[in-house]
Amino acid sequence: MKWTIAILILLQTALSALSPESVFAKKCAVCHSHDYILQSKLVVNYQHNNKDLNLTAPTMTELSFRIKDQVGDRTIDQEGQKFEIEDWLMQFLKNPGAFKTILPKNVRAVYGKMPSVEASEEEVEALTEYLYGYAEKMMVTHGGKRHTYKEALAIAKKENKIILIEGYLPYCRGCIWMDRNVMVEPEVKAALNSDFVLVKKNLLIEKLPLGIKRLGTPSFYFIALDGKHIIDMVEGTGNKEEFLSLLASIKERVHR
Repeated sequence: MKWTIAILILLQTALSALSPESVFAKKCAVCHSHDYILQSKLVVNYQHNNKDLNLTAPTMTELSFRIKDQVGDRTIDQEGQKFEIEDWLMQFLKNPGAFKTILPKNVRAVYGKMPSVEASEEEVEALTEYLYGYAEKMMVTHGGKRHTYKEALAIAKKENKIILIEGYLPYCRGCIWMDRNVMVEPEVKAALNSDFVLVKKNLLIEKLPLGIKRLGTPSFYFIALDGKHIIDMVEGTGNKEEFLSLLASIKERVHR
């Protein structure tokens, strides 16, 4: 009997737990779109005073990137920053004027004042969880396909492709900029999927193969399909055209 009661309590607790998606749909979706829009299109839209897309509010991807970058300490562990974001979000929903502290001037200029939103602590916690992981989820979904290094070795040998390791740090603004502005562009994805096998490594906790000493971040390590030879190593950010040029030069060097 005691076990039955305990199981029923656990089931009730699980069922009563708030779904981050449902809280967003209830509290935010009427204004904030969760549809993915390329950053390059958003930039042009704001240059045109929001006349291209006619957004009612910043997209979920924009919010996720900005909140993770501007609220709390990006260099601490994820749970620590989530607590800081949760505290900020609780105050923001009561007083949306605070929202202007995280948006660039050209972005906030095109939107009207956001109304306050009533939300319980549980709802704010659920929203924080949803916002925190949303941007990265969009980068995985809309960027080039990612693999483990072990998978990349097998694919490279089978399909005669070059292994590309993208080295990053979770709090590296340049790394985030590359993922958000370059790695999701259709031409870049096409080039990567055609001739490269992409691996992402968190250089804070992961070692590079072949005894490679890491460069600054973001950094890109090109390895031959046999997995034994380093073709080149490059660090720094660049725009779409510069990155495509880099990929083309690596490909040309390999196929001479």
